[in-house]
Amino acid sequence: MKYSYKTLKQILPFLTSEEQVANDIIMHIAEVEWIELEWENLKNVYVGKVLECEKHPDSEKLNICKVEILWEQKQIVCWASNVRAGIKVPVAIIWAKLKEDFTIEKCKIRWETSEWMICSEDELWLVTERQAWIMILDDGAKLGISMREYLEKSDAIIEIDNKWINHRPDMFSHIGLARELCAINWQDVDLHYEKNDFSNAKNIGIENKITNVVQRYIWLSLSGVWNIESKEDIKAVIKAAWNNSKWLLVDISNYSLYLYWQPTHCFDADKINWNIIIRYAKNDEEFIALDNKTYKLTSEDIVITDQEKVLALGWVIWWALSAVSNTTKNIIVEWAWFNPKTVRKTGRRHWIRTDSLNVFEKDVPLEFPIYWVSLIYRKLKEYFPNLKIEWYSDVYPVKQEVKKVPFDLNFVNNLIWANYTEKESLEILERLWIKKEGNELIVPFWRKDLNYKADIAEEIARIYWFDKVTTTIPRINLWAIIQDNIYKLKNDVRDFFVDRGFYDLYNYSFVNETLMKKVLGNTEELIPLKNSLSEDMTHMKWSLIPNLILSIEKNIKQEKNLRLFEFEKVFAFKSWKVIENYAFSGVITNDEKVVYYDLQKVISDLFKKLAIDNFMFTTPKTYPSFAHKGRTASIIVRWQEVGFVWEVNPSVVNNFWLETKIWFFEIDADKLKSLVYNKVKAHEVSTFQENNFDLSFVVSKDKAGKDIQISIAKTDPKIIQKVELFDIYENEEKLPWKRSLTFKIYIQSLDETLWDEVKNNLIKSIIERVGKIGGVLR
Repeated sequence: MKYSYKTLKQILPFLTSEEQVANDIIMHIAEVEWIELEWENLKNVYVGKVLECEKHPDSEKLNICKVEILWEQKQIVCWASNVRAGIKVPVAIIWAKLKEDFTIEKCKIRWETSEWMICSEDELWLVTERQAWIMILDDGAKLGISMREYLEKSDAIIEIDNKWINHRPDMFSHIGLARELCAINWQDVDLHYEKNDFSNAKNIGIENKITNVVQRYIWLSLSGVWNIESKEDIKAVIKAAWNNSKWLLVDISNYSLYLYWQPTHCFDADKINWNIIIRYAKNDEEFIALDNKTYKLTSEDIVITDQEKVLALGWVIWWALSAVSNTTKNIIVEWAWFNPKTVRKTGRRHWIRTDSLNVFEKDVPLEFPIYWVSLIYRKLKEYFPNLKIEWYSDVYPVKQEVKKVPFDLNFVNNLIWANYTEKESLEILERLWIKKEGNELIVPFWRKDLNYKADIAEEIARIYWFDKVTTTIPRINLWAIIQDNIYKLKNDVRDFFVDRGFYDLYNYSFVNETLMKKVLGNTEELIPLKNSLSEDMTHMKWSLIPNLILSIEKNIKQEKNLRLFEFEKVFAFKSWKVIENYAFSGVITNDEKVVYYDLQKVISDLFKKLAIDNFMFTTPKTYPSFAHKGRTASIIVRWQEVGFVWEVNPSVVNNFWLETKIWFFEIDADKLKSLVYNKVKAHEVSTFQENNFDLSFVVSKDKAGKDIQISIAKTDPKIIQKVELFDIYENEEKLPWKRSLTFKIYIQSLDETLWDEVKNNLIKSIIERVGKIGGVLR
């Protein structure tokens, strides 16, 4: 939510700065994302006066000026021909940042010192074309004020991320924040609540066929209006929400939304036939909306209709042909309360997202409409003195109940470990419009988040200020917690890959049909979302790989050789049950070499760190759709398949418009967690020296290196301590359909020193044994 400081200042004159407002919000309400100053480049540009102006002694085109800005005078060298003594001009002082790469500094121009700069309009970004003269201000301009203030461009936009206030829908408005600031600063201010009496207006019948989901509906018909430009107070509120001002009859609805938290809509009354009906839509009933799209409705959508057509898809979007225009003279202002769940589902179903929907799905209070109706009537009356009420209709069969919460001061003090008196606590609550009645508290209708005694305690503490609450030791019994292996595994895996130059990613848990088609898959076996966030997030991901490839696509331009990994949950649907488990995946991109063996080495090192003592890589029986069939290996730990290493299918790479080879691995962490951190058996340490030697064997490409490794180790288990595959050589010219595997063999005896004769006999035995399974010494 974005707030205009200028608008807040108009409502609350006691405010001193946007920084003060931001600090109050942070300390008592929520986190402020940022403050964006309007025309921030004018922050250090002030109204100055040229006291003296003389020609530069070493230049015909330059002038030496003495300029005053209220508190001091400085010398400025100026190039403009229209500079002269006595005029007022915009002056940028030292360190003023007019552009990203243009900061004012003290300098010398033709041996004369110039400390500030007199600016032209284009240097202040007021115009785009280069100007030949400096900007000359009105004689009545106040000396020393900021140019932001002089140009009336001094607003600041304060933004709170919506996630911090989703439980506080009343905060999605300027009035909502103003109420909070009044309470925080202990100020009594008129919050401009309007409450007109429309009971004398003519009433027109509105038929509500679904009172269970539409509990209130208001129409106010006004005549004597026309579409003109809005004034600055309305524009400021709309601009704060990053929307553009259009015309008054459109802006007034947005003004009500952002100022009062009340979505409204203005119809052109002359385009509507009467007998208004609120009902469910008919299946396949068509509706042309303001975005010029035609929507096919369902029997679950709420619509507002007249005798002939659908006027609105409640409360999501409205009929295009009923919109106000330059010829509009009579309007109908609409407000309604629709069931938030129904409205949200309608928006999801038709892929429509609007600001009014965003507010309505958070449950707008039923009691608020009379205030916004009065607000709009008063604002329009300022523009059109002859404004006339034609009729007013308020369909409100069941009133909003008054919410009451028990008042228990002992509970409050015990919960937050404070010692408030009843007088102190009630004074704070009254600042929040919470009144005590007997032993209960009457909660204002806009605070639907206050339901329990603990909520009241939090309100008292945050207004009083959390920093004033005494820090105490928790009064709970602490005992040892046995943590699941998965958490230790997650931390160790992340540390391992980060240490090896991988970037730790955290992608969304969703995929969509388009992404699945790119990886040669489909969504048939994936878990669909009932209320998906967007068209890009329709199903739960069953693998980390698709989103990692998407990350490569987004980042490959910045870094060609990427090393990424992710450790998160994946989701599957088996035997009519949703199964979720942890997995971790990594990727390396490289055009210059085959990195399969690098990945295999990385995984081997990881397994050694995790104390996994029995693992191997072998040819898989099945493989994912996005894997290269001939370049895939299965990861086996204690005879269980826990994952894969593979090159991504070139067709998948082409689908993402990538020009690189991509190598992945993916491991099921839930399977692995019971196989890690094994106890290491103690072995007797030999007192005799260790020796090692290398042997290279040429084998066919379909021969697994693990088979050769096992065969070597079994030649003489008493003296062969370890066998490592450390090099693989492939060359189609020299070794067609074959490859060379080089092993390092470590030998050591517990009983004696191994002489050369023993070593040579062992080598002969190894060569003979490996030869029986197809290996030839290179």
